[in-house]
Parts: sequence; C-alpha cells; structure tokens
Amino acid sequence: MKKVLIISLFLILSMLGFAFILPSIKQVQSLPDDMIVTFADIEEANKQNVYSPVINLDLPKNIDVATNGELTDTTMSIKLFNLFTIKKVNVKLLTDTDVYIGGETVGFNLFSEGVICVGSNAVVTNDGTKEPIVESGIQDGDALIKIENIDIESIQDIDRIINLPTFAGKELSVTLRRNNKEIVKKVTPVYDLLSRKYKLGLWVRNNASGVGTLTYVKQSNFRFGAVGHPIVDSSLGENFIIDSGNIYKCQLLGIKKGEKNHPGEIRSSINLSDDSIGLADTNCKYGVYGNILNKNFIDASRSASLGGRLSVKLGPAKIYCALDDGGVKTYDIKIVKANKQNVADDKSMVIKVTDKELLKKTGGIIQGMSGSPIVQNGKIVGAVTHVLINDPTRGFGVYVDWMIDN
Repeated sequence: MKKVLIISLFLILSMLGFAFILPSIKQVQSLPDDMIVTFADIEEANKQNVYSPVINLDLPKNIDVATNGELTDTTMSIKLFNLFTIKKVNVKLLTDTDVYIGGETVGFNLFSEGVICVGSNAVVTNDGTKEPIVESGIQDGDALIKIENIDIESIQDIDRIINLPTFAGKELSVTLRRNNKEIVKKVTPVYDLLSRKYKLGLWVRNNASGVGTLTYVKQSNFRFGAVGHPIVDSSLGENFIIDSGNIYKCQLLGIKKGEKNHPGEIRSSINLSDDSIGLADTNCKYGVYGNILNKNFIDASRSASLGGRLSVKLGPAKIYCALDDGGVKTYDIKIVKANKQNVADDKSMVIKVTDKELLKKTGGIIQGMSGSPIVQNGKIVGAVTHVLINDPTRGFGVYVDWMIDN
C-alpha cells in the first residue's frame, strides 16, 4: 500500500512538474529554426532563466566568442535539465555588436537596377491605338534591365535603343527582373504618329525617395541600418528593389501631432543638391542599409551593443529620435508584448509611449519615427516600425536580430 502511495505521489508530482514546464517548452518550440544571436544574449538568457530554471541554451564548446568577426554559423542546443535536447536552432553568432545609437531623421534617394515599369499607355499608329507592353506580358513592378542585351538605366536609353536602325520596328528581347529572378519577354515597338518615333507605350521610373530614422551604425565598419521597414514605391505600393542610393541629412520643418485614426508625421525636407552622408545598397522588409561615409555625422558618445530577442524583456525601455532643432533625445516607452516569431516579420513587439514630453509633442508614434532605436538595458533590441492607427500611443517594433544580417 505504501509503495502504491509513493508511486502515485511521484506520478502526481511529475505531472504537475510537466504542466509547469510545458508552457516554457512551447515557448522554446516557437523559436525560429534559424536565428541571429549574440553570446551575451545567451549568457543573460541562462542567467535570468528566461525560459525556465530547468531550460538552458548551449553552444558548442569550440566556439571562440572573443573573435571580433561578423557572423559565425553554428548550432544552439536548447536543453531540459541540461541533459535532454528539446530543440536545435541554426544560429549565426554575432560577435561584432558594438554600435553607435542612431535617432537622426534621414532622407533616402534610391535607384533601381534598370527602370521600373509603373504603367502603360496607348500609342497612336496607322492601325489605330496599340499597347505593345500589355500584349508582351510585361507587368507593373517589373524592372526592365536590358533590351537586346544592352543595359538600360533610363527612359532615354529605351527610346535610343528601340529607334536604332538595327532594331526599329523589330521584335526585341527584353530582360526583366521579377521577384528577384531574371526573365525574358519579346516585345515589338510600334511607330508613334505623334512623336514620329518607335514606342513601347511604357511609363517607367528609376528612383524612389523617403524619410525615416537611423537605427544604428556599426562601430567597426560604419554600416548602418535604418527605418525598420522598406521604403515603398508610391506608384506600385510595393518594396522598391534598389541597385544603389544615397542617404542625406534632413531639415526638420515641424511636427503634425498624431490623433486617433489620424496618424501624425515628422515634416522634413531633403536637399538632393547637398552632399550625401552615405551610400545605400539594400531596401528590404526590415529597412534600408548601407554605409555612412561622413563620419562627422555620427555622435560617437551614443554607443550600445546589439541585442536580439533573447535580450527583450517586458517593461521600461527608451527610444531615440530627433523631433526638433535640439537633436536626438531619449523618450520613455514600455515594451508591452514580445511576439513569439518563428517567421520573419517587422511587427515583433508592441510598444507603448509613456513619456509625457513625447506625448505632448507628437501624441505618440508618428510617421518618420520608423527606425527609431529601441534601447533596453544598454542594448539596441529593436526599432520602431508602425503606429496603431486607433491608438497613436502604441505601435510596433521589429527585433533587431531581423535587421542585422543585411
């Protein structure tokens, strides 16, 4: 009888223990299969028992965490009781974590590879109106990069090539980039009675501009990350795929305060005749990236380390942004939710503005603050990305580990 009682008690305690650990195991399982982490994040997660006192994050013993390199590919094992592996994650171990904190409002002028198709128009011919682009299957958003294997950089290039005696009026091979893949289409230009030239009936553009906030600049190589979400082509409502670009200082003109259902904005202007402060080479889901060339633009007194989602804790944090001639200032926020993301997304955290000065000045989060670094315990853990339309005091932020591999 006593033996049965002991076994029953053991089973009950085991079930209670498992029920206590199960939520932590589910949280671990929700981690993505591929992550960027820092060694300090792993140490702190273990020290603070982020998942559970009985769950430990472990790296291979041969990893040299002192190496000041870029990203080291390895595997992180997540263990129960430091014995049983419950998940393995492919990690890029970031050791180059020293950065300057951003917060400055900056402007971008971005250029595509080739030209971007943004629409078509009818061409008046002897046989009535025709739209050769529509008939060819070329779509809005396609980047037209070559005609008959000749590089295209402007609409003038298109007009010049299709009107060369060799090509005039003939079916031509057009190379496009669509969804990051090159495809070839056939198109036959038609003779336009109005301009007396061959035309494709195509509207194009090769640049896009936008304003956002600088998030961080790496101390080792002055590579920057900014905005936290892509600059979108206004004609297409799509990410603008870039080949090159410039970053500029912005002149702040004023603040439009945000209200419920009426987002505010930082009003600013970009003077493209000014010298650029850096070059941009990437515009992706997590922001704009490139290199700062004018190092005098950087305030070296504002420094921090990068920290991924393992560093994020619910509670107080700060954001850095420039809202007046006083330059970059810090404002109090709270991280009220940290989403369990195993798929990349720019809405990683829910944040709430608590700073009275910021609420008085802007009403909360406003357009132009995207990219404002979120700093917690001396680490940049993310960047502001979106405002909640029905409550401008709240918004979203992206984990910085989604940003730093660009």
